[in-house]
Amino acid sequence: MVRSPRWVLVLATVVALGCGRSPERIAADRQAVESLLADYARLMSEAYTSGDTAALARVATGREVARVASRIRELADQGRGLRPVLKRQVVESVESYSATGATATTIETWDLRVVALGSETTVLDSPGQENRLVYSLVREGGRWWVLSRLLKSSSEAP
Repeated sequence: MVRSPRWVLVLATVVALGCGRSPERIAADRQAVESLLADYARLMSEAYTSGDTAALARVATGREVARVASRIRELADQGRGLRPVLKRQVVESVESYSATGATATTIETWDLRVVALGSETTVLDSPGQENRLVYSLVREGGRWWVLSRLLKSSSEAP
């Protein structure tokens, strides 16, 4: 039996639509992303406090680790260090745009202190800073990684 090109196109479309992500896969990805972002926040805080970004490489790509390391160096060149403490993280959305790419939007509340290196004297204090962030994520090796982190908005506590 000879199939028309139109029939093949219809069949291919049906197969493609049927191969979408299942609700279980979507839920599993969201859970994995939420866990990743919590780990990222903790390890990023540790990196800023210690000046060592090595542990951040467990959850972020080399590009993102290099970005954080660069910011730590910039502060150190000014004789300063950042001492961030995450108070709350709410994942507003997780949107997959491919099998290996996604974005996540969070609202994070941070207590931020900028200190003088050596004395740890507080130079600037920003308790309760609320930030809206967009994370770009990539799936490699069967798991999600933070590719980048972008601050969309920030407001100080009243």
